[in-house]
Amino acid sequence: MSPAQQALNYRSEMDENQKQIREMVLESYHDIAAGKGRDCNEFFEELEKRYSNDRV
Repeated sequence: MSPAQQALNYRSEMDENQKQIREMVLESYHDIAAGKGRDCNEFFEELEKRYSNDRV
């Protein structure tokens, strides 16, 4: 795979990760507004678990 293709793949992965994070944040805000209240520690642990072992 060429360096240019690797860069495009990396950028695509980063864009998808950002999209997923935004969706999770909005979901949590909606839960708070609805009074469901998601534990913020649970939310951030989920984010850390998802991205702590990913390559940088």
